[in-house]
Amino acid sequence: MADENIVGMVVLTVDGADYDCTSVTPKMETGRKAVPTMNRQGRTRKKTRTTSSITLSLEVVIPETGDIAWEDISDGRVTVQSLEGGHRVTYTGCEATEVSEAYKVDGESVRSIEMFALNKIVE
Repeated sequence: MADENIVGMVVLTVDGADYDCTSVTPKMETGRKAVPTMNRQGRTRKKTRTTSSITLSLEVVIPETGDIAWEDISDGRVTVQSLEGGHRVTYTGCEATEVSEAYKVDGESVRSIEMFALNKIVE
């Protein structure tokens, strides 16, 4: 491997405050869909293009104090970047759609947040 630097930082920004994330899973829906039709070959032969969308699955550490109402997040920003700043992807217009909590015996308590994003900016 020529370059051994890896992407290692995920930050969620809400109302100017930064929150560290333990994981993020972006999912891009392209908007392309197969349209099943009845035909002699018995297979799909048509396709269509609809609107594309971005969804994010995040995990944040639950703090003992100073927690926010995660279900009320609107117009948030999620940034994924390398520690040196060479790789940076920012998702803007993020709004929460689902919020849940997980408690582990041997680890930290985390909050899982499902959200959508309006834009993806590759810098």
